[in-house]
Amino acid sequence: MRIFLDTKDAVLHKELLDICALFFADIKKSEESEGDLVINHQEWIEGDFRHCRITLSKAFEASFENKEKRGLSLLKDKRLWKRQTKQCLYQALKQATGNKPPWGSLTGIRPSRLVVEKMEKGLSLSDALDAMTREFDISPMKAALLGEVIQNQQAIPPVGEMDVDVYIGIPFCPSRCRYCSFVSEVAGKGDKLIRYTKALLREMEQTKALMERLNLKVRSVYFGGGTPTVLEPRELEQVLKASESFIREAVETTVEAGRPDTVTKEKLQLLKAAGVERVSINPQTFHDRTLELIGRGHTCEQTLTAYELAQAFNFSSINMDVIAGLPGETPEDFRHTMRAIEDLSPQSLTVHTLSIKRSSDMHQWGDKLPSGAWVKEMVEDGYQTARKMGLVPYYLYRQKKQAGGCENVGYAQREKICIYNIDTMEDTANIIAIGAGGISKRVWKSRVYIARAPNNKGFRDYVENVDEMVLRKEKLFTMERLV
Repeated sequence: MRIFLDTKDAVLHKELLDICALFFADIKKSEESEGDLVINHQEWIEGDFRHCRITLSKAFEASFENKEKRGLSLLKDKRLWKRQTKQCLYQALKQATGNKPPWGSLTGIRPSRLVVEKMEKGLSLSDALDAMTREFDISPMKAALLGEVIQNQQAIPPVGEMDVDVYIGIPFCPSRCRYCSFVSEVAGKGDKLIRYTKALLREMEQTKALMERLNLKVRSVYFGGGTPTVLEPRELEQVLKASESFIREAVETTVEAGRPDTVTKEKLQLLKAAGVERVSINPQTFHDRTLELIGRGHTCEQTLTAYELAQAFNFSSINMDVIAGLPGETPEDFRHTMRAIEDLSPQSLTVHTLSIKRSSDMHQWGDKLPSGAWVKEMVEDGYQTARKMGLVPYYLYRQKKQAGGCENVGYAQREKICIYNIDTMEDTANIIAIGAGGISKRVWKSRVYIARAPNNKGFRDYVENVDEMVLRKEKLFTMERLV
């Protein structure tokens, strides 16, 4: 769908296209009025009110007009102006297409944040959800899911003023999955992982010293990537040993063992001995033909073997990730995957919805999103399966260009909810990130201000500049608010 935006305010282009993406799977901004869809935007001021009118022509025809009271401050008024324009286009497209996206006009990745903000102003959870439903046209089913997520999040331990989550990144995998957009490299042969581990250990030691000076307390530890278990046992043991003080202090430690073909008895034994209690073993699907198509490089049998090995070590929580909407899969295919998950009965299940990111191979190769109706059916199947397994939804986020306009949801046994996932998704805790591509984050009280300090992404840029990246963290955690 080629879209021509007829508006005097170029700053609105992103907001208008974000709304269009809720209704059309494949959109492209046209620089000429010969686009498939023309969106004309007009606005005017009358007293304290701003009027907005959106008129659609060509592929769809409709017109919608609204008016909103202007904000008292310049910053607030700009935010209200953008939201009003988006709402106006949303209503015009809803009228023209006859479609109602499940999340209404919401385009942000964290819908729970908007609900919590309303609760912080004195509304009850029920009233805040009602307000969200009216304001953004969210479906009752999604509003109920959002309410469950927020209730379950409220049960975790509160964040202390000096608490930090520690993220340790190993941005390497045995192969690159076609849908992947993470900062990760194929491990390959040679000494790259050895050199990376040496640099990582250097950053860890310096960061530990920094944390001691600043009296920062470890709340949770998360080994992510990439795939941390891609490391050979010798390097994995070195990293775990260097993490002893982090793990000992944390209330929770997770290791992403996402690629089953990297999981061995020796590596699991090292994790268990180090005090790791939560691991993630990710099938993504239980169809070998799909695994081959998306470049996973492992089989369903390897997933089952890895899971059984992890069970034998009695980890307190095993998570499994799946993706709804993978290339070539039907709702029946996804149902087969859900039945396999149900038979295994992990303590945690994360149901992702396929999103085609710009840095993924799927985007480079021009892949298209699958049928929205099919994906909605798959996501609902994931929800019902989690219910049968006694799991509750505890974190949720959305992405752009996501099949069916759906969402990603983490489910877990109530006592196995992952603190790190909530902290990082809801921006409720500070994060110290170690490793290439990691982003440290400082969150001021009540989220009045959030600042970040990224580590270098590339292998060489990282290993050659470890000292400088530790200084970035020191500056972040000693700075005053900028605004």
